Formats: sequence, structure tokens, C-alpha cells
Amino acid sequence: MNKIVIENGLIKDKIVDNTIKVNYSVSDNFLAVNNLEISCLKDTSICIYYANNYDIKFNVIINCLESVNVNLFEIYVDGKLKIRNTYNLERTSNLTIQKFYDVEKINQFDIINMDGEYSNVNYILKTVSKNYEKYNLLINHNSKNTFSNVINNAVNINNGKVIFDITGIVPKGMSNSTLNQNNRIVTFNQNKCQINPNLLIDEDDVSANHSAFVGEFSYEELFYLQSRGIRYDEALKLLIKGFLFNNLILIDDITNALEVIIKKYWG
Repeated sequence: MNKIVIENGLIKDKIVDNTIKVNYSVSDNFLAVNNLEISCLKDTSICIYYANNYDIKFNVIINCLESVNVNLFEIYVDGKLKIRNTYNLERTSNLTIQKFYDVEKINQFDIINMDGEYSNVNYILKTVSKNYEKYNLLINHNSKNTFSNVINNAVNINNGKVIFDITGIVPKGMSNSTLNQNNRIVTFNQNKCQINPNLLIDEDDVSANHSAFVGEFSYEELFYLQSRGIRYDEALKLLIKGFLFNNLILIDDITNALEVIIKKYWG
């Protein structure tokens, strides 16, 4: 797996092969933006690990060339972050994006451009929210026969507040496109969380759906586990872990990193 570790705005570790091309520039101005661009030339897997102790801005571009299959995992820890990710998909490319967040505060804007026919994207975001977090996601179906599947999950604790704004766009003529959105926030405080799903479709031959849920784990879920002899705190931990790990395709190193994050809050 290709691995890039960005710590406090600098690349601390980079292990890459000939399947990708990486360009990274650090701004001299503290208030300006650091830029990362990755072009995926062949089938590949990539892990980008962000660890920042102060406010920082990133502009990230991921290019998936024609017929390339990419598994991208992004881990964000510590600090306050403003980030814009742009994902460009060429014809018959397949991109799986898996994100896991444990940050103090974040404002993120992600853009997915499905520029090639038969391009596919699976976008999965998981976060443990302790403060204000806002996520904007825009999916542009710019070609026919494109497929997007979006899953956004948050566990909201302490003083957390989460906003998901998700917009899928299908212009006229982009027929046989499919858009799925599944968004859920499990909250453990009284702060108002929002899910704003938008489907802007100007084409009849499209399959589109969305779901949204904000609330707690159900009494039935907890009761079932407790009826099997599992203590309440352990039952809750199992539900949280299952919720945060569900749908992710993991390898051992990444699983271990996520286990550490979960253990920090739920023992």
C-alpha cells in the first residue's frame, strides 16, 4: 500500500510505488493553503494520514485515470482542519474512498467529478465528533452510466455538533446514472445536528435515493445485547464499534489505528 503521513503540514513519511505520482507543496504563508495532488496511474491502494496540532488548510486533488481501480483510505487526527478534496474520475475508473476522523474541529468540502462514462465511486465517511464539524459533499455526474454510493456516519459526543450537506447533480442527458445516499448521526448530547440531502436531477433515466437519521441507538438493540449477558457499557461499545467499522474494507494496520481511536473514548 502507498502511504503518505502529513504531520503539522509537512510530509513526515512517504512510501510510494510506481502506481501513483505525488506532488506536494507547502505554503510559506501560515494562513495560506498546502497543496497535495495524486495521480493514480495503475490499480493501487493509498493511505493518507493527517496529524496536525494547529489550524491548517489543505487543497487535495486525486486523479483516477481511465480504467484504474483505486482504494483510498484517509485518516484525520488531532487539530483543527480546513480541507478541500477534489476527486476526478475518468472513463471506467473505480474509486473507493474511506475516511475516518478524530479531530477537534473541521470544515471540509469534497467534490467528486465523474467525468468519464461508467465511472464508479463509493464514498464512506466515519467520524467521532467532539466539537463543531461540517462536511460538504458535491457529486457531479458529468457522464452517462455513472454510479455513486455515499455513506456518512457520525458518533456525536461531548460538545459535538455535526452537519452533513450532500448534493448529487445529474445534468440533462446524463442517462442511466445511479445515486445512493445513506447518512446517519448517532448522538449522545443535546446539540442540534443536521443532515441535508439534495438530489438535483435534470434527467428522467436516473435511479436516485437517500436516507437520513439523527438520534440514539435503539432500545431494542441495547436490550438484545444485554439479554445475552453483556453489560450496558460493553453493549454500547459493541454498537459504536460496529457502527463505525461497518462498510469499511480494512487491512490490519488501519484496523489497529482505528481500534486505538475507539479505545480512547470507550475503553
